[in-house]
Amino acid sequence: MLRPAITLLLVALFSVAARAGDTPASPRRISLDDAITIALRDNRTLKAVGFGSEAARDQIGIARGAMIPRLDAGENLSYTNDPVQVFSDLLLQQDFSQRDFALDKLNHPGFLSNFQSQVRLSFPLFAGGRLIAAYRAAGFAADAERWQVVQTRQSVEFAVIQSYYSAVLAEQRVGVVDRALGAARAHLAQAQDLFTHGMVVNSDVLRTNVLAGTFEQQRIEAESQLGIAWASLAHALGDEDERLAPLEKPAELEAAISPPSQLAPLVARAAAGRSEIKIADSRMKQAQQAVTIARADYLPTVEVAGVYENDTERFARAGTNGALLVTGRLNLFNGLATQSKVDAAQADLSRARVLADDLRRAVALEVETAYRRLVAAQQGLEVARRDNAYAESALKILEDRYGSGLATNVTVLDAQTAREEADMGLVAAQVNVAVDGAALDLATGVDPQPASGH
Repeated sequence: MLRPAITLLLVALFSVAARAGDTPASPRRISLDDAITIALRDNRTLKAVGFGSEAARDQIGIARGAMIPRLDAGENLSYTNDPVQVFSDLLLQQDFSQRDFALDKLNHPGFLSNFQSQVRLSFPLFAGGRLIAAYRAAGFAADAERWQVVQTRQSVEFAVIQSYYSAVLAEQRVGVVDRALGAARAHLAQAQDLFTHGMVVNSDVLRTNVLAGTFEQQRIEAESQLGIAWASLAHALGDEDERLAPLEKPAELEAAISPPSQLAPLVARAAAGRSEIKIADSRMKQAQQAVTIARADYLPTVEVAGVYENDTERFARAGTNGALLVTGRLNLFNGLATQSKVDAAQADLSRARVLADDLRRAVALEVETAYRRLVAAQQGLEVARRDNAYAESALKILEDRYGSGLATNVTVLDAQTAREEADMGLVAAQVNVAVDGAALDLATGVDPQPASGH
């Protein structure tokens, strides 16, 4: 009898352990500031933009390299019996002798090897402004990418704030539904007790059962939305490997946000600080340099070069020579291709100017939209707080009256539904204020901050 008992005990223990293993681990709770810190470290979009900015800075070095002296080393090997090449190589090796003038040897030389080592130092004296314009254009492109990093960082911060508060809202919704379900079940017990004593009809019990079932369905949906919200937050942070969740009741939701009373200063701040405007200005300056580069094709290019050369057949004796070369080139006609390049560059410049002007107007609209949404969200929060207090008081009164037979079951159920909606409306209103406050920061060109940072 002892062995079967031990066997059953072990099976029970293993079953409990297996169920415990299937239960998902509780998430690690993090504050909004912690979430932003993690995203700035791990967000993949931000990392990718950082690499783009690094590549743009390297392009400056490439453009700079075209303006400074260039030193090249070269090595050539030839093995030929071409009469002209053999004659030339013998001269370069400084090994030409009287017998090499024999006609038969001139016309039918034997194979000759030549190892030619060359060092060339060259420098562009004049390129029509093309090189300095390319260097400046690379600098403006790097500036644009640097501001792109700023824009992406601010967008990532705002995305984290949105995802964080969405997760808070989803979890609060689970809590609201749980409270509503608990209240519905308590009312169901009350209705069943009154029905047992013949004080209400069975339809009260049935109707309350239906409401409790509705709340149960809402609970299932709320749990699903909570899982999605946590996953979205993890993706925004760039850390899907660890279960992370927001604080259950962030202090930021209770913080007051007071936007400036005037809209004009916000628009002015955005015009001066928005990274998108900085990017547009840099792109416009880059387009101006592109016009200079295109026009440079009308001008000559001049290069000076110094060459040192060593030619030998067997490395035992070598001929050396040097040269100073100045070369110039001027295109006289290329089928009007240069004019087309200039026209295209000027069109790109005009396009950049129009887009920059439109962007400034769009930014002003974004600021006004964010400002008015925040004001409306704050007003909506006050209404939600008032409605929540009304709904809570009304439900308590009607539940008491129902127990005394002075209120109908329908009015109590309606009050419970209204209480749930008011609770959810209050949480949603708090989240709206926090998110809209961060959106106003983003629109004005400053890093979005949690509500406590305003």
